[in-house]
Amino acid sequence: MTRSILVHRVPEIEPDMIPDFAIAAYTAMRDELMTAVGALDVAAVVLDLDEPDATGVVIKALELKPNLGIVGVTGNRDIESLIAAQRAGCRQIVIRPIDPSDLLMALRQAVSLPDEAPADGQTIAVLGAIGGAGSTTIACHLAVELARLVEGPTALFDLDLEFGGVARAFDLSPRFTFADIANAGAIDACVLERAAVSLPTGVEVFARPPTVLEAHGVDENTTRAILRAARRTYPCVLLDVPRHLDAITGVAIEECNKLVLVLQLTVPSLDNARQIITALGDEGIALDRIEIVVNRYRKNVNSCTVEKVERELRRHVLGVVPSDYQAVRRASDIGKPLAQRNPVRSAIREMAVKLSGKGETSKDKSWLEKIGLGG
Repeated sequence: MTRSILVHRVPEIEPDMIPDFAIAAYTAMRDELMTAVGALDVAAVVLDLDEPDATGVVIKALELKPNLGIVGVTGNRDIESLIAAQRAGCRQIVIRPIDPSDLLMALRQAVSLPDEAPADGQTIAVLGAIGGAGSTTIACHLAVELARLVEGPTALFDLDLEFGGVARAFDLSPRFTFADIANAGAIDACVLERAAVSLPTGVEVFARPPTVLEAHGVDENTTRAILRAARRTYPCVLLDVPRHLDAITGVAIEECNKLVLVLQLTVPSLDNARQIITALGDEGIALDRIEIVVNRYRKNVNSCTVEKVERELRRHVLGVVPSDYQAVRRASDIGKPLAQRNPVRSAIREMAVKLSGKGETSKDKSWLEKIGLGG
């Protein structure tokens, strides 16, 4: 079904750029636009957000027709301006120079038409079974390895909104955080792109809020909307999840394709892992989505073994990451990933291959294979 739209002060938009939409009129003056909105049966307006009082135009148009889909076009990449436009009621934003496919997708979403080719990416949550399990280190390096394997940017969200350490692990001081995205109103790829800190490794970091007060202002519904927008935007999304099972953690687990549960070879860690798996099963979470990773492995040190973990939890261990405390601490202190041939990173790379389903191109034998645990 063809939908009619209005184009206000964006002359570069031509009819053949937006199949399934018909341009009912081009307008240049505010009064002219308002007359057209009131008189014509249109589903959306595309307007120039760089014009003076553009947000006022958005507000006025929605007063006349509250269900109108507003798409803003701008050359301004400042996230504060984008947030202001979305708070005024702009449903979608397109950045100049206009990409016709981007404009078409924005219009479809603004009028709630399904996109022809939805292609949600994979979402992986990482959760520690016990305090100090090293789940943040696993999440950060897993994001780096998955970005390399999927040959596209990987989003890494710090969902420990109070005390998370993802930004610190990369030595980042982000201008925008998860709280800024939550306050943006409508969440789309444009807002995510502006809020992310892009790393040379292909990882896009979304940091926790800077204060506990801002963290408490983020609710589970907004978190769900952000994660779903990320899944539509990135081929792979990593979530570093806090150990307490609150509403935000619940959303992360519900939205992920795989939950990587990180434990150490200790009795308390194994007991906690068992309790978490039981609790998730009671909540209706499919247990085949849960993968077990043993971190900080040292051979013949603990009475608890990998075999015991698999027997007690009734599932195969996805990966065994060796203990290299000095190297991990040093990498964290300088905000850089571990060296390529470090055994910790090699083990995490092996996990990334299994989780992504992508073949490893390196001919080097992995650390897991060297000790007889690879397969």
